[in-house]
Amino acid sequence: GELLEKGEPVLLFLRARSPRLLSNRRSRLAAARPGTEYLQEIVRRAHDLERPVFLVPISFFRGRVFRRQEGRLSAFAYSVHDAPSDLKKLLTYRFNREDLLFNIGRVIDLPGFLSSHRTLGESRLARRLNNSLQRELAQEERAVWGPLLLPRHAIAERVFEGREVAGTLAKMAQDRGIPERKLWREARGYFWEIAANFNGFAFGIIEVLFKQIWRRMFSGVEVRGLERVVECVKQHPVVLVPCHRSHFDYMVLSYIFREHFLSPPHIAAGINLSFWPVSSLLRGSGAFFIRRSFEDNEVYKLVFHRYLTTMIRQGYTLEFFIEGGRSRTGKILTPKLGMLGGIVRAFLGGVRRDLYLVPVSIHYGRIAEESAYDAELSGGKKQKESFGALLKARSVLKQRHGTVYVSFAEPMSLRATLGERLGRFAEGQNDPVVQEEQRRFVQKLGFRILHEVNEAAVVGATSLSSTVLLSSPRGSSRFDEFAIATRALSELLRWRGVAFTPSLERNLGQANFGEIKAFLASSGLISVGEGEAGRVLQVPVGNRHGQLADLLL
Repeated sequence: GELLEKGEPVLLFLRARSPRLLSNRRSRLAAARPGTEYLQEIVRRAHDLERPVFLVPISFFRGRVFRRQEGRLSAFAYSVHDAPSDLKKLLTYRFNREDLLFNIGRVIDLPGFLSSHRTLGESRLARRLNNSLQRELAQEERAVWGPLLLPRHAIAERVFEGREVAGTLAKMAQDRGIPERKLWREARGYFWEIAANFNGFAFGIIEVLFKQIWRRMFSGVEVRGLERVVECVKQHPVVLVPCHRSHFDYMVLSYIFREHFLSPPHIAAGINLSFWPVSSLLRGSGAFFIRRSFEDNEVYKLVFHRYLTTMIRQGYTLEFFIEGGRSRTGKILTPKLGMLGGIVRAFLGGVRRDLYLVPVSIHYGRIAEESAYDAELSGGKKQKESFGALLKARSVLKQRHGTVYVSFAEPMSLRATLGERLGRFAEGQNDPVVQEEQRRFVQKLGFRILHEVNEAAVVGATSLSSTVLLSSPRGSSRFDEFAIATRALSELLRWRGVAFTPSLERNLGQANFGEIKAFLASSGLISVGEGEAGRVLQVPVGNRHGQLADLLL
């Protein structure tokens, strides 16, 4: 209090070590959070101060961790609890000295806070202030740690609990004329086929492998708009809806979230990726697998919707690709609405107060699968995903694929998007008219999300150059013609308000477009020769489909 009156800065620890002698859990919690006592003194002195006083909640994280329900030996060294012991602090600093995060929360203006709670006494004011600060700290922790990670058997209990599931399965068994226990066995089999098994060990293996591959193949990653997503993650569940260009899409967003000290998402993956031994690692990294179509399988549909509802209720960040499969041409595909419809249906069930959908654009300087796409666009058969195909793809690691650009569009509140329809949809689940209106709403929402993905997309030097070169009817272009067309198209895009990548800005500032010309030539996508009218940029016939895969306009 004396320091406050002198105008000195004060650092208070709202959470301290819990004395072991206290046996009662409530007593231990109160002892571990002595903030109210400090704040009561501040409130007492602040009434007579003329200068402003600000309270700044600060979160300090030692390492990137997952909060799991199960206790593990590794938690001794890596986890962060409300009141860690001095030994635990020392160990976590030692093991995580390269991964320390310092977060500043929303600042509280103390005079303004006191004036808005004039009717409360000092003791209640201090408790209210403490609760506000603890809430700010909890929101920062939620973004970094994420919700409590439950083991698969705990998720299964929540999926199959309640009379609704038992009644539905009993009716299905009666309609089919089979024993009920057989249907329960089938339903549980579907659950284990679908469910993720998020754990730090598997995620760590994937993280190490992905970083090694990333450094070999890509020059880096540039992110736009992530701060808007972070604010949503602190308070509500978030569903990321990226475009789908490459298999690398599955890990790009997890990589970005991990690098920015955010809890990685659970990812909806196609059942085609559930092959040994990759499936175990992917499940451990948060992937859950769904079939391409299951409209005629009522048991599978029930289990999937219950699993999705449980994930949203727990507050996990989700990610799914609304286009279904990867686009082979770079153009956005027609939305597949099954997953989106399931999310809307779960939200209408009242599992959360609000939920945010975040359209995401992922732009590659060069697509890793361009040769496979080229073969498919030429009439070849799509190669089935397998461990053998994965080994054969090692040659891709020797190529450079430029920079990856990830743009997060403005998050969309599902509650605000539904508006006055929320109550009507929630109450009319058995009404065919309301069901049809809900189906049309989901369809429009799907197209709106893809529109936002397209609007968030950035234009890169590769895609702009490819557009100009592939527009040439001769399959080649004189350099002066290429430069004029590229600058004209860039001005048109700038007028439309499209964002440019730094590499494109650099190339537009160069008279000879040296950087992009060198990248395309070194990648074997173009050849540069000398003609009677000067330099000529030639696109070999065999590369025209390959460059088309890079087109993201």
